[in-house]
Amino acid sequence: MTSNAFRIGFLRSVLELFGIVLVRFRPVQRIWGAWLVAVNTACLLFIQHIEAQVALGAVGVAVLAQALIYQRTRFIRLLGVAHVVWIPMLTWMALRLDTLPKEETAFHVWLMALIATNVISLAIDAWDATRFVLGERRPYYVW
Repeated sequence: MTSNAFRIGFLRSVLELFGIVLVRFRPVQRIWGAWLVAVNTACLLFIQHIEAQVALGAVGVAVLAQALIYQRTRFIRLLGVAHVVWIPMLTWMALRLDTLPKEETAFHVWLMALIATNVISLAIDAWDATRFVLGERRPYYVW
């Protein structure tokens, strides 16, 4: 059987990924996944700011990459490498913090939460990538 026989559609891949994270994960991981999705999706509340637009673009690219990986390999520990697009985004945002208007408290709180959350996520992704390199290559969640 060819590898194409196991492929699923893009939309189904995205839905299954979110389903696994928000429904199938164990409770602590599920809470973390919901927080990660919520903080990144909150960019829509501040979409008039360039930082929120960049965040939306980076999240879109990461979800696209994860869906493509998932289509071919299912839920493996390498999915988090798609978050590598966050590194330049987070660096740029952190360097801009002092230049942003101080009166927009909600925007600042969101930006700080986004930076902190995504840095922690990158650390988790690095740990998962290490585990993948060390041999944990089988899918560990299935929809």
